[in-house]
Amino acid sequence: MSESVEKLVRVRKYLKTHGLEGVVLLSRANFAWLSGGGDSHIVSQSERGFGALAVTAKQAFLVANKIEIERIANEEPVSSFTPKSFPWIQSMADALPKIVGGNIKKFASDDPAGTGLAPLPGDFVYECRAELVEPEIRRYKALGRDCAMVMETVCRQTQVGDSEFQVEADMARHLLARGIQPTVLLVAFDQRLLRYRHPTPTANRLKRCGMLVICGSRGGLIACLTRIIHFGPIPEDLLKRHEAVCRVDAAYWSATKIGVPYGKVLQAGIDQYKKEGFAKEWELHHQGGPTGYAGRDFVVTPDEKHVVLDKQAVAWNPSITGTKAEDTFVVDGANRIVVTACSPDWPTIKVQAGGESFARPAILVR
Repeated sequence: MSESVEKLVRVRKYLKTHGLEGVVLLSRANFAWLSGGGDSHIVSQSERGFGALAVTAKQAFLVANKIEIERIANEEPVSSFTPKSFPWIQSMADALPKIVGGNIKKFASDDPAGTGLAPLPGDFVYECRAELVEPEIRRYKALGRDCAMVMETVCRQTQVGDSEFQVEADMARHLLARGIQPTVLLVAFDQRLLRYRHPTPTANRLKRCGMLVICGSRGGLIACLTRIIHFGPIPEDLLKRHEAVCRVDAAYWSATKIGVPYGKVLQAGIDQYKKEGFAKEWELHHQGGPTGYAGRDFVVTPDEKHVVLDKQAVAWNPSITGTKAEDTFVVDGANRIVVTACSPDWPTIKVQAGGESFARPAILVR
C-alpha cells in the first residue's frame, strides 16, 4: 500500500466517524502530509497553500487554479489525486461546490476562511496525522541529519564579532541550499541569551557565548534543534546550568512513553527542574511537545490529556537562564529515533534518567 493510499484510508475512516461527505485540506501542512511530502506553497510566510486536496468516500482530487495546477500535478507526489482546476479570477471557495459535487454543506476543511467550509470536527491531527508511517520517518531522518549538519557547520564557522543577523543569514543559506525552508531561526549572543527565551536575531555582535536555534521544514515535516557555543573556557555557573538542563531534557525523554498523558510527561520535567535547584525556570518558557507537520502540534501544559503515540514525533525544549536543550525524535516502541542527533565530532554530556543513559549535546567550546 502506497503512503497516500494508506493515509486516504485514515481520512475516509475520519469521514465516517464524523458523518462527513468529504474534507478539503488547504493548509500546507496537511497537503504535505496527505500527499507524502508535496509542497503547495508560494508565499513562504503563509500556512495556506495554493493547492488543496479534496477527499470523499470514493474520490480524491487535487484542486488548484489554472496558474498552479500543472506545476503541482507534474512536480509534486500527487499521483493518487485527480487534478481539477478553476480560473484564477475565481476563488477556491466559489470553485469547490462544482468540483467536488455532493452536498457541500457536509464537507469540512482545515481552512474555513479559504474554502468557505465548516472547520474540521474532532481532532484531525490525532485521528489522522500524528502517527508517522515508515516513508515519513525516512524523510524525517534525512531532514534531521541535514538540519544538524547545517547547525554544526554554522556553529563552527561563527566568529567573535559576527552579528546575530549574519549568523541567521548563514543558517538560512545552508538550509535553503538543501531544500529546507527555515520556519524558525533564533540567535542570541551574550546578554540577550540571558534575557530572552525567543531571541529573534538583531545587530548584536558576539563576544563570548551564543545560542542558535533551527526549525527547518522539508516535505512538510519540521525538525527542531538548539545548540550553544562559547569562546574560551566555559564559566562554572554556565556549565552547571547546561548540565542541569540536559538532565531535565533527559527526564522528558525518559517519561515520553506510549500511552502516557503528555501532562504527566511534563510533570517529570518539572520535578527534575526542582531537583536541579531551578524550580521556577519551567515557568519562563514552554517546554515543547509533539511535532511533525507543525512546529508543535500543541504546547504541553500540566493538564494535557493527549497521550504519547507510537511513531509520533516529539521535540522538548527545556531552558534554564543562559542555556537550553532541544532535539527532535520519533517514538519507536520502547525506543526513540533521534532525527537531529549531533555528529560524533560534537561534544556530549552523559546524563541519567529513568534508568536510562542519554548523551545530550554539550556546549561547543571555540
